[in-house]
Amino acid sequence: MSRLILRCLAGVMFILCASAQAQFLPDNKNLNAQSVQRWMQSNRDIAEFVQVIDAANASDADLKAFEALTPVEQDKKINALLDSKKLLDSANQVALKHGWKSVGEYMRLSTKLGNAIAAYFLFGDLGKVTEEQAQQLKEKADPAVLAVPRSDIDFIKRNEKALQKYIQAYGAGR
Repeated sequence: MSRLILRCLAGVMFILCASAQAQFLPDNKNLNAQSVQRWMQSNRDIAEFVQVIDAANASDADLKAFEALTPVEQDKKINALLDSKKLLDSANQVALKHGWKSVGEYMRLSTKLGNAIAAYFLFGDLGKVTEEQAQQLKEKADPAVLAVPRSDIDFIKRNEKALQKYIQAYGAGR
């Protein structure tokens, strides 16, 4: 009887520890100082895996089909691809080391950040051109960039200097 109670207590403790851990997982879905810092710190380590995934979505049609998938479906597709290349275990280790639940989660935040940066520059440029030129820019712009929430553009504006320093350092190989 006491073994049964100990097992139940151990099970309850396990569930409590797991739920406590889940409450402290980083927010990797929204642009914030922590998620962008994590993104900057993990870029070089994850680049090898992202290149493999990007190569599998080489055409615009492939990329659009991939982006139309839910995050769970994207992760399944990414995991299958990385597994076929014998990269899944090392990719998961790198992702977890940097606080990502998956390489797909890193890629989704990367896309969100890239679109926000593009929107920041696009909307900044719109104020410097004629109305006709602004309309032409909007017509040529990626719909994902046009759909960036104002809060993400404001985040980029507040953090432009830090992002600029990072991009320059990354380009210089530092």
